Amino acid sequence: MSQARTKPFNYSVGMFGTSIPINMLKTYAAIYYVDKLGLTTTQFALMLLIYTFIDAIDNPVYGFLSDRTRSRWGRRKPWLAIGTPLLILCFIAFYSPPALAGNSLVVYCMLFYILTGTLDSVINANYAALFPELFRDDASRANANALRQAFQLVAMIISIALTPMVTGALGYSLTAILYGLLGGGVILYMTFSCKETAVQADEEKPRFWDSVKNLVTNRKFWVAGFANAFYALPQKSLLT
Repeated sequence: MSQARTKPFNYSVGMFGTSIPINMLKTYAAIYYVDKLGLTTTQFALMLLIYTFIDAIDNPVYGFLSDRTRSRWGRRKPWLAIGTPLLILCFIAFYSPPALAGNSLVVYCMLFYILTGTLDSVINANYAALFPELFRDDASRANANALRQAFQLVAMIISIALTPMVTGALGYSLTAILYGLLGGGVILYMTFSCKETAVQADEEKPRFWDSVKNLVTNRKFWVAGFANAFYALPQKSLLT
């Protein structure tokens, strides 16, 4: 089916779904594991350092793998359909640890933080890749992007501003289940309601080193990367 048949709402609401779990993960992970479960700040910082290196490379890798995917359902939908349940399960597991202490708790925290974070990269790499494929003209892109930013703002209000009240009433585990089901349900709705453009099975697949070369020589990529970094730094400072 033609990508023009996808309604901007159907795609843009996906931003709400993708934002809910990752916002709670990155905003309240330290509060939960350090303040409540007893990890030291050094242990938690080490985990974040390891994750930072993984996070720096996983998006391009997942994007490359997605571009090479050929299936009857398209390139992006299989990754979204499989990755979403795994993301939600790991997110819930992160906030529902068994009775552990010491190094066992550190390993558990690191494992499920990294798994949740990298599965979020799987989802977002494919979600972002759908945008230029579904909306080919400036007007439709502007409309979809405006809706997308609005849904992201609503998700931030719920998953960041309101979370202390929700966790105070339900606890972290039940809150993660609630947010996970809400976010995952919205992502899957977006996945199956969007009409991804069909890709010919014999279409040439991108080559790895060509993709790497195109990435590192793309000035717009570096400009956008530094802009996002300078935007995220004060935002994270305010949250912490």
